[in-house]
Amino acid sequence: MSRVEESGNYRQDFIPQGELFSISPEVKVWFPVPELGQVNNEARIRPERIRIPELAIDSLKGYVGKALREISGYSKPELDGVVIGLSGGIDSTTTAALCKEALSGTRHFVRGLIMGRAPEGQKGSMNAVEYQDVMFAIQSAMEMGVDYEYVDISPLVDAVHQVFPKSQPWELSGILPRLRASLLYQAADNNNAICAGTTNGTEFILAAFSVGGPAGHFQPFIDFYKSEVYKIAEMLKVPDYIINRRPGISELGIYDEQLYGASCYVLDPILRRMNWQKKSPERVAKELGHDVEWLRKIKELRIEGERGRKYPPAFVVGRGYKIKVKPDVKFDRDRYFNNLSE
Repeated sequence: MSRVEESGNYRQDFIPQGELFSISPEVKVWFPVPELGQVNNEARIRPERIRIPELAIDSLKGYVGKALREISGYSKPELDGVVIGLSGGIDSTTTAALCKEALSGTRHFVRGLIMGRAPEGQKGSMNAVEYQDVMFAIQSAMEMGVDYEYVDISPLVDAVHQVFPKSQPWELSGILPRLRASLLYQAADNNNAICAGTTNGTEFILAAFSVGGPAGHFQPFIDFYKSEVYKIAEMLKVPDYIINRRPGISELGIYDEQLYGASCYVLDPILRRMNWQKKSPERVAKELGHDVEWLRKIKELRIEGERGRKYPPAFVVGRGYKIKVKPDVKFDRDRYFNNLSE
């Protein structure tokens, strides 16, 4: 693993070269991209109203340590650290900041794995969003003091393309997250570590993952909406340029809002009502002013239609599952999810 060095600024003025990829018809099957006028952008959470108790942050730090104690290593009973796939986005950077604080002063290490499709510092065949991700990941790791290893995965991607030459771009878009997940697990095994998952609650509800479930041995933010992860990032002093950048979907070469049609501050109140509070699309449309047909599609295609990918059906004989590692985090989040007009 390479040691973070105090060297030059890796960040550049990331002006995408050329046009971003357009959204293909296949993507609209995956998520109901809204039509013009279907979204009420005024029905959104104000970031300044989100409150995450310090006790919740302390519980999350304790959860990281407990995960290291409870999850057995690949070859040893005691683990040596945590490996995190760094994408330069809000979720992975905040996960790195959390693990670094949680394990400070212990013998356990925190290391990042950054995976691009070119030698480090070069754009190669990466699209504009993908290249932004890689460069922001490098810069944030250096500034936060997180050791990282950069891996050029282009030979692996090319090999998969050769194995499936007739696959369409939409089908091949899953290669990148699947390869990254496999390499992340391997890096953890190589270093007697576990890998931290970086899926947030918004992504989990929408089943926005490509590997049959959220990748990682433990999941710090899977029950926090993406809008809440931004607040946690502020509390953990994640660099401002990570918090303020536009979130992207690098394997598609597009930004989140191009796909979802709205930011997490608009989506999260919808998901809170339809997924957690079990309100109907009709009631949510009345409360928030969104088009009811769009809300029905979100419920049908994502919340209910992808339930099998979030909770794969298992044939269990005479025993159940028990989650051994979980943080004790409780607070009244509906104060800001329900009252958007204040």
